[in-house]
Amino acid sequence: MNERISIRRALAPLHASEGTLEEVLKMIEREDTRKMTYRRTGRRTVHTALLAAALALALAGTAWAVGEYTGFFQTVFGNESIGSRDPENKTLTDKDGNVVKQYVVPGQERAPVDPDQAQELVGDVTANVGTSVTIEGVTFTVEDFVMDCNGMGVLTYTMEDPEGFPGVEFDASSMLSDPLAGGRLTGPVLTVHDGSGKKLGWLDSAQYVAAGGTDTKKTVVLYFAAFDSLDGTEQLKLTFSVATDYDADEGELDTKEGGILFPMAGAVDAETLTGPEGWSASVSPVGLKIASPEGKRGGYEYYFNAVALQMADGTEYVLEQEEPYMYNVTVGAICHDGGTAMVFDRLVDPAQVQSVTAVARDTSTDTDFTLTFTK
Repeated sequence: MNERISIRRALAPLHASEGTLEEVLKMIEREDTRKMTYRRTGRRTVHTALLAAALALALAGTAWAVGEYTGFFQTVFGNESIGSRDPENKTLTDKDGNVVKQYVVPGQERAPVDPDQAQELVGDVTANVGTSVTIEGVTFTVEDFVMDCNGMGVLTYTMEDPEGFPGVEFDASSMLSDPLAGGRLTGPVLTVHDGSGKKLGWLDSAQYVAAGGTDTKKTVVLYFAAFDSLDGTEQLKLTFSVATDYDADEGELDTKEGGILFPMAGAVDAETLTGPEGWSASVSPVGLKIASPEGKRGGYEYYFNAVALQMADGTEYVLEQEEPYMYNVTVGAICHDGGTAMVFDRLVDPAQVQSVTAVARDTSTDTDFTLTFTK
C-alpha cells in the first residue's frame, strides 16, 4: 500500500480539515525536494515519524477531506451518474414520413465502482484544478481529472448559468442547445499545449451531463484520448464557447470563447501485453491502446469490430462486439502512430487482466483476423 493511502486511512476516523492536508503535504515536500505539480500527484516517501506528525496535526483540531475524490470516481467510473442501456433500433424519417435511414444504437454496460480500489489504482494521479472562467454570464470550472501514460483519461467540469440555461434541453445524460431558442452553449474543445502555452494539437473527446445538478448548475464528464504521445511536460486547455448571436437566415453563430489552461497531473502507468509480431496492447486503469506494426494504419488498413479483456476471475469486459451490438467505450481514437485508443466506461485493474482479444477487419481483403495479447 502506498504512503498516501496509509495517511488517508490513518486520518479517516478523525474527520480532519483541508488545512491539515496542506500541512502534511508540506512535510512531505520537505522530505522529498522534488517539485509537486498537484497536491496529490506522484509518490512521496513518508516515514513513521512523519505520519505521527500528521496524526498530531489532525488531533490538534484541523482536518483534511477524507475520500476527497470519491464523488469524482463514482461519477466518471460508476453506474450511478449514467446507467446501462440495451441496443436500440432507430429509424430516421423525413417530413413526409419516408424512411431515410435505419440503424442500431449500441448498448452500453456500466459497472459499480469500489472507491477504495479507485483510490489505490488512480488516487495518486488524480488532480484537482478548481479554475474558473466566466463567459457571457456563464461560469465554467474545471474540477478533477485523471489520465494515463497513453494520454487517455477523464475530467469533470461544472457550468453555472444564473439564467437557468435558456434554450438548452437536458435529456438524461446529454444536452441540446438550440440557438433559435436562445441556447448559448456550444460545447468545449480540449487541446494540448507546450510549456509556453503554444497549442500543439487537440484531443478526441466525448462528454455527458452527470445526473443530479440544479436548474442553474450542472456537472459534465468529459472523456478524452490523445492522438499523439504526451511526455508529461505539456499542458491541457479546455476552451468553452458561449453563443452571443445567431443569424437564422445566414446560419451563422457568433460566439465568445474563454479557456482554462492547466498542467497535466502525473500519469497512471499501463501494463504491456504482447501480441502477434509487431502488435502489442497497453492496458491502464482507464483505457486500452492497441499498437499496430510499423506502417500499418488503423482506420485505413484495418479496424476493430470486437475487442474484449479477459479477467483473472473468469469474467470478460467486452469493449466492443457486433451481436448483440455493444460498445463499452467512451472515446475511440485512431492515433497518428497507427494505433487505436479506447477509453473505458469503468475502472479496470490491469493486474487482473489476463489477456486481450480483438477481431480486426482487413480493409484490403474485407476479411477478419483475430489478435490475442497476453502478459
